[in-house]
Amino acid sequence: MLEMTENILPGMIPEKINPDSFDLDEAERYLIGDTIGHETTAHDERNRGALLSQRKQRLLRYVEENTIGHRSEFVGPYGRKRAIYCDYTASGRPVNFIEDYIRDHVHPLYANTHTITGVMARQTTRFRHEARELIKKYVNASNDDVLIFTGSGTTAAVHKLLHAINLRGEKAQHTVVFVGPFEHHSNILPWKEAGAAIVRIRATDDGIFDVSHLEEELKNYTQKKRYRIGCFCAASNVTGIITDTNHVTALLHKYGALAFWDFATAGPYMRIDMNPPTTHDGLDCSKDAVYLSPHKFIGGVGTPGILLAKKKLFTNSVPSQCGGGTVLYVTRNTHFYLRNIEDKEEGGTPAIVESIRAGLAFKLKQAIGTDAIMAREVELVKTALETWKNNPNIIILGSTEAERLPIFSFIIFHPESGKLLHHNFIAVLLNDLYGIQARGGCACAGPYAQDLLGISEELAEKFIYYLLDEEDIRLSKLTKFATTEGKVSLEILKPGFLRLNLPFFFSDELIAYVLLAVDQIAKYGWKLLPQYAPNIVSGNWEFIGKKSYSDDCIITEDDSLHTITFKDGHFTAPNSPYTGSQLANVEYHQLQGEYLTKSIRDASKIYQQADRMMSFPIESYRDDLGGKVVKDDLVWFLRPRDVAQTLSVRVAFPIQPKLSPDGSTSSTGNLPTDRRLLFVPSGFDESHANKKRQRNAKSLSWKQKFKSGYPSCSVS
Repeated sequence: MLEMTENILPGMIPEKINPDSFDLDEAERYLIGDTIGHETTAHDERNRGALLSQRKQRLLRYVEENTIGHRSEFVGPYGRKRAIYCDYTASGRPVNFIEDYIRDHVHPLYANTHTITGVMARQTTRFRHEARELIKKYVNASNDDVLIFTGSGTTAAVHKLLHAINLRGEKAQHTVVFVGPFEHHSNILPWKEAGAAIVRIRATDDGIFDVSHLEEELKNYTQKKRYRIGCFCAASNVTGIITDTNHVTALLHKYGALAFWDFATAGPYMRIDMNPPTTHDGLDCSKDAVYLSPHKFIGGVGTPGILLAKKKLFTNSVPSQCGGGTVLYVTRNTHFYLRNIEDKEEGGTPAIVESIRAGLAFKLKQAIGTDAIMAREVELVKTALETWKNNPNIIILGSTEAERLPIFSFIIFHPESGKLLHHNFIAVLLNDLYGIQARGGCACAGPYAQDLLGISEELAEKFIYYLLDEEDIRLSKLTKFATTEGKVSLEILKPGFLRLNLPFFFSDELIAYVLLAVDQIAKYGWKLLPQYAPNIVSGNWEFIGKKSYSDDCIITEDDSLHTITFKDGHFTAPNSPYTGSQLANVEYHQLQGEYLTKSIRDASKIYQQADRMMSFPIESYRDDLGGKVVKDDLVWFLRPRDVAQTLSVRVAFPIQPKLSPDGSTSSTGNLPTDRRLLFVPSGFDESHANKKRQRNAKSLSWKQKFKSGYPSCSVS
């Protein structure tokens, strides 16, 4: 039972207080007692110095302090929270010093780059040229490589490359594209839609790229005399698992295949080397193409996609986007395209400032150094796995032994019901209770998500039926799906996971806070289900409980472009609702530990009071799928009505059954094995409850099913 202690905040956990009364396990006590709210000791600094120099440490702190929004706050259902961004795998954040440089140096003389006769156009062209050359230098591009800025990310770069190699028609029909087990949709769908045969390389039993399988398929298709391309990601955007790009590239070249690499996830952290100085087993390791999204870099917000590729690949006579800037001359009857590939393939006015910002983001990465970044990444992976390993409710997807970035996708298991917490519900709790920004879903990597979640094609089709609405079925002409008038999509049933990443420039105490937040939700988050209602169509969850802020608060939903006016001849907008602390950096960091500890403590109080915070009677939770007929075996997540019934009879909180999923220990490990209920309702039949538990225990062979059906999962 969670029991609160009033005087725990200032001195963290006093010696007089039994930590068990606060229901903190050993990992929590260590992290709170030794990390949050305490300055780093000289001994700690020496140890960290083995990984990062003091200069690098200062630079990391500088980046953290200069991230725009670093101190932002918002008002949610449980009051004011600091916004803590853990979704860099999706998009990066801007930093003050880069934006200041652009404002002070780029904007004053900004002009179009399609001329250099005036000082403004000449200087702008110079900045953009320097950005291109800086990036090419940092990725070890040679004179045989080109760099093209395109679109808004990797997706545009893939399409640019596909057009460059003229992959269409008969050529596409005689092409095989090997894709990896971890691919993003952007590295699968363009090749599939072009008409090429797609061969998916599997993962090994250890959850890493299966090089042996790739070689088998390469041998097979070499005999068939197909045009061969390997398209793989350097790191998974779901699990962060890293693939040896040099080894795989050498193998592809050995069998005459091209090596195309998706660095969208890996780019902000790992070294990108177009032309490695050494070869693997004497074979060429130079990459034929690399595509990435600089907007995922710290400081890279709004930057275009980048395609790095060998000049020899550009066999297209017509650029993918013909127009202004791509031609030497156009007459009434004819036209001549430029020979320079970089000019020819960047038609129209380019993303000028955005390209310059990309160069600055790369320059920042280079200043920190990939060795320093990766050392910190390894440290963060180890810290997270050590923290979460004692909580059996946290199921980390993918191998925890493989080399990986600190990108974690996980599901949260509720042992008493044998079901999971919905990933979007977890994301909402992270936001509402802790201010942490994360993401639920399949991370645009559907096939890999199916592998990790143990979803067969047969089971996937069952889910697809409920995900399609009447119009979807009609347009797709899928006759195997019967439809009824007015059928709506039930995205609430779409399986998924929660994904977050740990930024390398976050302080230790902020990392500890994020890890503790996940740990708390895994233990107690289910108790707050009755305070939320699922939107069955979108799959999102909406707070319906009692709000914890005053009516005069400015909440995020009030901030809108529609509030901007130009009355009285000037720009007018409301004050920002996100303004946080204005303290100096030193003082702010000294007080940050107290804030983070208080936030953890406030969340604990909310979990404790969950049964008293229900806003509606139990009867109102009878059907939270909107009356839609859904087979019970497809409802994989715990629903508000299930928890409302449990809370109404005041069963022990959090549920700590004698059996964990594998039938061995208490779910938290800190309860006597004979202790089950703290509050026993009148008429409670203990023998009946024991029989029910035995039935549950049998159903909780779930973990065995999990191990066999979800081969790539690691049960922490």
